[in-house]
Amino acid sequence: MTHPRVSIYEADYDRLDRAVEQALDAYAPPIEGRFVLVKPNILGAMAPARAVNTHPSLVRAVVRALERRRAGRIIVGDNSGMRAYGSGDHAARVAGILEAAGPHFVNLAASPLPVQVNSPFARELVFSREVLQADVLVSLPKMKTHVATAVTGAIKNSFGHLVGGEKTRLHREAPGADDFARAVVDVFQVRPPDLVILDAVEAMEGQGPSGGRPRTVGRVLASASAVALDAVMVAMMGLVPRKVPMLRIAEERGLGPADVDGIELDGPFAVLPRFKVPAIGMDLGTLASRIAAYLLVTRPTVRRSKCVRCGSCEKACPVGAIRMTDAGPVIDPVRCILCFCCHEMCRYEAMNLSRRMRILQGRRR
Repeated sequence: MTHPRVSIYEADYDRLDRAVEQALDAYAPPIEGRFVLVKPNILGAMAPARAVNTHPSLVRAVVRALERRRAGRIIVGDNSGMRAYGSGDHAARVAGILEAAGPHFVNLAASPLPVQVNSPFARELVFSREVLQADVLVSLPKMKTHVATAVTGAIKNSFGHLVGGEKTRLHREAPGADDFARAVVDVFQVRPPDLVILDAVEAMEGQGPSGGRPRTVGRVLASASAVALDAVMVAMMGLVPRKVPMLRIAEERGLGPADVDGIELDGPFAVLPRFKVPAIGMDLGTLASRIAAYLLVTRPTVRRSKCVRCGSCEKACPVGAIRMTDAGPVIDPVRCILCFCCHEMCRYEAMNLSRRMRILQGRRR
């Protein structure tokens, strides 16, 4: 039985060309003359130092390598978490990716295509046309934690294949951690990447994908298997891959292994000491932990000292649980579905995630 392979390269942002060339040599399908889509993770309009988005240096290195291989057409793009048309360009500009992509940047939201999907949460979803038309899809995720899915990596990066409000719709239709993980894997299965190159030079730990803190790792990971690469990334964080719902579900569907023992490792693998991860979105194994998770529910709360009343949280909420007032956002705990979109989209770190006693709130889920 052949195990999927994941390569780990030592790297920093000033020397990425060698790692990218090695990754393409090892895993990329034929490139010359073909249409290649490069899909970074552009969550929002945040500078590279925040470690929220894929670093522009990796995008630049991949584009140069594809040009050297004489790709017929190269495009770079993502459907960012921002929702207004044109805001994706703004997010890419602030993230440094617009400049790094040069003439290859494309607004993926401009060409929506409805697709029938095999999902209990939606019969049809709207994808970016280029995602489905590209001959080769190169995914460039960021190594980060995620308060709703525990981690974000290659599988979660495919969620950006959806256009506009489709991501919000799935958050609304699949509000629980397990259901949302299934929805993410449903989207991933429509068009898995052909090659994944993970930015783990500067990772994010803590309350990711936008409210955590940068953590220097100094690595780039690559594989033809998105699931295997995510499993290695999760193991590096000190977690058990099968306890991450997305990975467990992907493995159950035969999409790849959620166990490092089933993966061929090439390069310096090591568990990062004291890597901070959120408990939210994890598969809790014991009865006691499940009871604690039910009673001590994590909810978004507003840090008034950081809030600028921009309204991004209100726009991001898929169920209308947030309304803006002169004093700032007010969250309705009864309507809140704990998707944490408000936390994800707040670039000012004004949305905190804190434990609340479910019984004291009178909230039953």
